[in-house]
Amino acid sequence: MSIKTFVAASVLRPTNEAIAHAAGDALARQGYEVAGLSNFSGRAALLAGRDNCILYFIPVSEQGWHQETVRKGLTDGQKLWFLFRGKLYTDEQPRWPPLFGFYTSLALAYAGVGPGFEPVYAIVATTDCDVGKIDLQAFNPLPYRKEALFSLGEPEDF
Repeated sequence: MSIKTFVAASVLRPTNEAIAHAAGDALARQGYEVAGLSNFSGRAALLAGRDNCILYFIPVSEQGWHQETVRKGLTDGQKLWFLFRGKLYTDEQPRWPPLFGFYTSLALAYAGVGPGFEPVYAIVATTDCDVGKIDLQAFNPLPYRKEALFSLGEPEDF
């Protein structure tokens, strides 16, 4: 038995890879074939498909920093949407709901409560996809990563 003194911790959003994998879990439960991690416009992305529909789920920043990067990667025959909290936004990433949600959930995570990290996804899909038929409520919050800044005793997950 060890004694651990927890002095301080930082709460971090999940990695983009973890966020993309979470999208894969939600899509696989809905019958999509998940190809795994890929790359879209230099960003980590999840590649999935069903029938003639090919989808990229790309974790993007709450601040909207990546929407132009993603938009520049589009080719003919692809459409762009953004997903946040089960709501689909056409072509433009919402600004205030993700920012407010991120900072609120981060503050709650520091207090040890709250729903967890709610990702924003850019969804790039071929024109054969009916993105509206995806169960958008299936994309659940993820746990925040916590790292000790200083501790005594054995390392442990907290």
